[in-house]
Amino acid sequence: MKTLAPLAGWTALISGLLALLTYILLPQLDLWLWSFAGLSAVNALVFIVVDRDKLKRALRSRQALYGMNATVLVVVVMGILVFANLLAFRHKEKFDFTETGFFTIAPQTQKILRNLPREVRMTGFFASTDPGRNEFQNMMDNFRNESDRVESKLIDPDKNPAITKQYGIKTYGTVLVESGEKSTQVKKLTEENLTNAILQVSKEKKKKVYFLEGHGELNIGDKEKDGYSQAADALKQDGFEIGQVLLLKTAKVPDDADLLVINGPNKLIPQQEQNVIEAYLNRGGSVLLLIDPQFQTGLEDFLKRWGIAIRDDMVVDPLSRLFGGDYAAPVINQYGEHGITKNFALPTIFPLLRSVSPEKAENVTTHELLFSGANSWAETDYSAGKVKFDEYTDTKGPVSVAVVATKTISSGPSADNSGGGTPPAAVKANLVVIGDSDFATNQYFNFSGNGDFFSNTASWLMEEESLISIRPRERKSSPLALSQVQGALTFVFGTLIIPGVVFLTGVRVWWRRRRL
Repeated sequence: MKTLAPLAGWTALISGLLALLTYILLPQLDLWLWSFAGLSAVNALVFIVVDRDKLKRALRSRQALYGMNATVLVVVVMGILVFANLLAFRHKEKFDFTETGFFTIAPQTQKILRNLPREVRMTGFFASTDPGRNEFQNMMDNFRNESDRVESKLIDPDKNPAITKQYGIKTYGTVLVESGEKSTQVKKLTEENLTNAILQVSKEKKKKVYFLEGHGELNIGDKEKDGYSQAADALKQDGFEIGQVLLLKTAKVPDDADLLVINGPNKLIPQQEQNVIEAYLNRGGSVLLLIDPQFQTGLEDFLKRWGIAIRDDMVVDPLSRLFGGDYAAPVINQYGEHGITKNFALPTIFPLLRSVSPEKAENVTTHELLFSGANSWAETDYSAGKVKFDEYTDTKGPVSVAVVATKTISSGPSADNSGGGTPPAAVKANLVVIGDSDFATNQYFNFSGNGDFFSNTASWLMEEESLISIRPRERKSSPLALSQVQGALTFVFGTLIIPGVVFLTGVRVWWRRRRL
């Protein structure tokens, strides 16, 4: 029997290790797992019964006492780690120390997730070997940290062909986004695409943007550098519907219009059409007017009634040349305090920009949005070959180049309510005027903050506050470049000195304990 004890002990140890490996690597093999575990338990019991006298003597030895003390310390440390892990699990906090915030979702995405009106289900169709599988899981973890209305799951198209066919999935790496009865597919896995898909399926009703035409406005269907196709696509990605309106034909702004965009007219807008636009505003509408310098549109009197003044000038900034630009294409990085520009810090460039300033008007509240630099000025004699600041005719910078006007309008006739009747409800009309339209053309839309500013302005005008923020961006790689000396020092310290110190410290402690 004495010769059986070592065999039983080694068998218990080996079978226990095999059970542990099976549980970690192949948990689906239940039969093998329980077989190894049972074999380990039986042999451990045999070892204890056969060699119990030797075990008792070993437990009373000095080495056993030291071992038990060490075991108690290990159990205490493990308990502290488990408790800390439970706290971290229940109170999730994440700190991203990467230069570009690689592991942090964009502020706009956070706002959208925190204001979801209903549950959103996201199903990723990734093969088990697809690297995008882990990226999707990490992104979903970030999304769920912001909202408990986000659900996600993974499906392997190779193992579940019937489900894949049922949802109409034809390519690997597709993400199906569903909410209510709406659904859409994301072919390319990026935070921006997923955010846009969530917007599309979670909105109860799509708001509609109309672009005015008939006065030389920039075309939303034009994909050339002077076109507005990218601006229109950006609005579509944010879940808005796009249309065009010719007031000469309709004689009114459509009833389903949530925003009217007048982008770069280069001809006079007849008084009759101005009346139609003002009537739309007086119904509580929203208008985004992008008006270029060097063109007369006849809107001066109309804008004065709404507390906005435009001059026949052009903003000049000599510092723009230092950045490889043109003096007549100022870079703007000064923003007024408003919902449109809240947390907005990216510079924007405006080719051929005119001044737009607020002035007093009845029942109208105005806010300045953008300012040119301190070294700039609004040049009135811009047709001359050389421009020079004239303190008598020009306006010294910073120059206001974008203004938002808000007017509260009663929706019914005035009444003194002496009979106790319900007072008429009031609506707000919003008008944003920017002294340039080229900043949102295809040529400049993706420059720094241009596209973001255009999208933010349109979103605010349609009262989509959750969309006001910086759009998600591509992550950039930031490799650590070391010189030859730095690389050698890193190798020596990391491979030789630090491990050597730890090793020698361990040997010294072992030697001292051995002599006790």
